Amino acid sequence: MKLTHSLVALAALTTLGFAGGDINPVTVFEQEPVVVPVEPVPEPEPAPAPAPAPAPAPAPAPKPVAKPAAKPLGFYLAGGITDVTVSYPHGDAPSLFTDKVNQDRQVGVTARLGYDFMDYLGAELRGTYGFSKNGTGFDKYKQFGAYLKPNYDITKELNLYGLIGASKSDHAGIAGSSTGLSYGAGVDYGVSKNISIFTDVINFMDKSNVPESWGLTVGAGYEF
Repeated sequence: MKLTHSLVALAALTTLGFAGGDINPVTVFEQEPVVVPVEPVPEPEPAPAPAPAPAPAPAPAPKPVAKPAAKPLGFYLAGGITDVTVSYPHGDAPSLFTDKVNQDRQVGVTARLGYDFMDYLGAELRGTYGFSKNGTGFDKYKQFGAYLKPNYDITKELNLYGLIGASKSDHAGIAGSSTGLSYGAGVDYGVSKNISIFTDVINFMDKSNVPESWGLTVGAGYEF
């Protein structure tokens, strides 16, 4: 009988264990709520607006281009045929194209050596020698002069020039040789970079009591 009661009790305990029953009572502890202080997170301040980009510096004004100084144009050599007229007495205007009483006309050659050292000014040496007389019995004409030569370009090819200086002339034996004022004017036309043709008229001698002599020259020149 005792054995039977023991088996019953064991079966009851086993059943309670599988049924989830508690054999011992569970003590329930009261827990206080834990409060964790939360600090407010400040909102991020807006980033400052970027500073405006500096305005680009104004472009420097273009510097005025200075006109280059006049460049030397170099030496030139020229020559031509000259119609020479010597008039006597002084003051009787000679004719370069016709024969007149009291004048001697000759054909001569003229050589010119010059240097244009500025755009508008140069210097020139020239000499003329008469080689053909007209049968009047006068000696061959000789002349040598040194001149300043102001000039101006009318176009790229055409240059107008003047001549003023001193000349020594032998007046074909009429009054010996003398020295005095000489002046003239001409035009020069460039046919290529170095070659030009020219014509000019010169008063070889303008002096009181001395025969007046003029020359008309046509020729060509070469610039070095």
